[in-house]
Amino acid sequence: MAGMALAGTAHAVELESVQASRLGARYIIELAMVIDTPESFARTILQNPDRVVGVNDELVDVQHLPANEVGVRRFRDHTIACVWLFCVDYHNTIRMRVLDNGDIRLMVEPEKSKFEYGEFIWKIQGLGVERTQLTFYAETNPGFWVPSTGILQSRMKKGLQRMAIRMECEYRGDRVCAQARWVDSTQQ
Repeated sequence: MAGMALAGTAHAVELESVQASRLGARYIIELAMVIDTPESFARTILQNPDRVVGVNDELVDVQHLPANEVGVRRFRDHTIACVWLFCVDYHNTIRMRVLDNGDIRLMVEPEKSKFEYGEFIWKIQGLGVERTQLTFYAETNPGFWVPSTGILQSRMKKGLQRMAIRMECEYRGDRVCAQARWVDSTQQ
């Protein structure tokens, strides 16, 4: 099992797997990791777009929108994602629903978004009192140029790992941890 740990702290995010592929115009990312927070804490953050903005440095802002369906939350996100010197600044309108099995499903509304298609699913499974497995699935067709799947995989891996570390830090109330340097042992 590959892992990543914060230098000088007890926090650790264990990366179990990450894969990126392309099917026609669609990009597919699958990532699984284990974090040191209770399932309920991880679920509380991932179900609240405002909380996700606080732990994901690529998300700049969310604007809540009216939803016409029970159990659906709508919002418009503002994201700035960079790979090396290439950055893309975009907005998507998202419909979020918590499924009966507890998974969190986010769907892009293409007519009001920069993505022509987007589906994101978070699976959250408790592994004891203070450990949680997060599985992330994304299938997207961005309306802009995307670098190779290898670069996309690397960017997504690092971005989601940073997000998981910040979730752990927030759970522990560790402000220093949130600023800490992390070491990705999968690159060693």
